[in-house]
Amino acid sequence: MRGFSDALVFGQEPTPSDAKPSREEALRAAEEALVQTEQQDEGVVLPTAMEEINRRLTTLQGVDPTHPWLSYLYGRAYALAGRTGDAIDHLRKFVETREGRNEWQAHRRLGDLFVAEFPRLAKASYDKALALKAGEPTALLGLSTCAYKTGDVDEALRLAQQAADSDGRQTVRMVAHLARMFIAKLQWADADRTAVLAMELAEAAVRKRPGVRGPVQTLEAQYDLLADLLHARIKEKVAGADDFVRLAGFIRKRNDVAARLA
Repeated sequence: MRGFSDALVFGQEPTPSDAKPSREEALRAAEEALVQTEQQDEGVVLPTAMEEINRRLTTLQGVDPTHPWLSYLYGRAYALAGRTGDAIDHLRKFVETREGRNEWQAHRRLGDLFVAEFPRLAKASYDKALALKAGEPTALLGLSTCAYKTGDVDEALRLAQQAADSDGRQTVRMVAHLARMFIAKLQWADADRTAVLAMELAEAAVRKRPGVRGPVQTLEAQYDLLADLLHARIKEKVAGADDFVRLAGFIRKRNDVAARLA
């Protein structure tokens, strides 16, 4: 199997330690390095994080080059590095194995890699993920995105509602996606209420993690969503005077957030 070091444009191949960890220890360390980086929401994967992932995967491959989960871990690593084609290749290989066939997250991740350009392929992966874990919000969200991209707005809205409800309407991206589906259906009251909830969730995340860039970027996106909603109302000629006042206020707040990011 090809090593991950060729995905890096910095540093050198990690030097293996003289004392090799056990198979289980190497797997756990590689998984922890990936999870830690995947959970970062600043939008940029630091070179140091990729170097650590590379080192952990190299160690695991040295301990057990035929480990059944290596393809899955490499697929996730390539996805973080922005190498979508390599990520798809490795995840496809994994889901064809006994271990990968029943791993819902692998199917969902594969769907996430396909959805931007190949929504019909993504749908097959999301369907498999949902069959393995009923009610999984991220799989429902993916299926909603697929439906929207293929022109079935009614189904996209239905699935978006399921995703948000399954999540308890606690995750910004779930709620924000639902708001956009309401906008697409011109359901203004529902869209407004849901977009405001997404903004409130984003504001709470900023208060909970002051000084962290990711939540502020998310909040900026929610002001954009609210502005898009009001622009859509204006375009459809259903806006009132209050809508213009609100639009000005959201744009001002969005600019304040953009200044904080800068």
